[in-house]
Amino acid sequence: MPSYTFFNYYYSLNDPDIKLPLNFFYGFNEFLGELLIKRISSNFLEDRNDFNFRRYYFDDENNVSWQDIIEEAKSSSFFLQSRKMIVAVIRDQKKVIPSKDDLEIIMEYLKAPNPDTIFILYISLNLIKDDFKQIKKGKISKFLNNIGSTGINIVDLDRISEREVKEYIKSYLKESGVSITASAMEKILEIKGDDFVSILHQLDKMVISGIEEKSIDSEDIEKVITGIESHSIWDLTEAIEKEDTEKYLKILNYLFTNSIKPTLIIGTLVTHYNKIFTAKFLLKRNFHVNDIGKVLNQPAFLLNRFMALVKNFSDERLRYILKIIYKLDYESKTSGENSAKVLLENFIFQIRN
Repeated sequence: MPSYTFFNYYYSLNDPDIKLPLNFFYGFNEFLGELLIKRISSNFLEDRNDFNFRRYYFDDENNVSWQDIIEEAKSSSFFLQSRKMIVAVIRDQKKVIPSKDDLEIIMEYLKAPNPDTIFILYISLNLIKDDFKQIKKGKISKFLNNIGSTGINIVDLDRISEREVKEYIKSYLKESGVSITASAMEKILEIKGDDFVSILHQLDKMVISGIEEKSIDSEDIEKVITGIESHSIWDLTEAIEKEDTEKYLKILNYLFTNSIKPTLIIGTLVTHYNKIFTAKFLLKRNFHVNDIGKVLNQPAFLLNRFMALVKNFSDERLRYILKIIYKLDYESKTSGENSAKVLLENFIFQIRN
């Protein structure tokens, strides 16, 4: 049975001759399944409606039967207005493996599926990642083994690479007339870490933020992903340099109130002071200011302000702050979120001593 990654399958849907009578979607990144369903219905259904698009749920609230679903699948015909797309969504982990009788009904249909019905069996479980991994290794794997070599298209929604996500983001934005800079793409990975796939949720917000300038830079990404303007962090570091305790705590509270994680703020501060260290190192080796900006992915409109800060920063003070910030970073990762907030609040007092 054909096995696909998410993007392999997504792009294969551009082929008007692709055969789609049987499809099986599963993965922790369940929202990607919805993207596929939307793309299939828009590509292969004419005027989607309640007749040609049917969705059934196997959960605690709905009492549906495989017999009814299979009968519905058999009922469509080659007439354009009679073609159907049926999505059987399994939301309850106890129902991932059908009963023996239901499995026989499914297998009988799979032997000779209706070519005029697009049938999608979609495992969409509301679980944390570790729990889903266990279900994937156990029940889902068993169900796939039961299905056997039936010619069904298997799509693992978790088989997805960083490179594929980057290319998809670029392509999606380009179609909307918006480009994205390399520094903005790196900012996505910096903020999202191993959850970079979730940025696909926010592509429409990215389009809106970049529509006026026709481009998205790293500052736009911070606004889209965190909901906070990048100048908030600049204001925070400025308050640190001026040892303005009142302003520092006020900005910090603003960030906390807007659900910005302390670890993200600390990570941003670590990056900021490391950039200052690198810039000072390059200046001593006679690098041009513009070249330093390129090395550090520093936006042009902030470069002069940043370099003025670098030139006024003494080596002794920078070493002192880096020592404190590295310790702060380590302790925040081992002590929990509430403790990290307290550590950040105390940071301004530590560097004044």
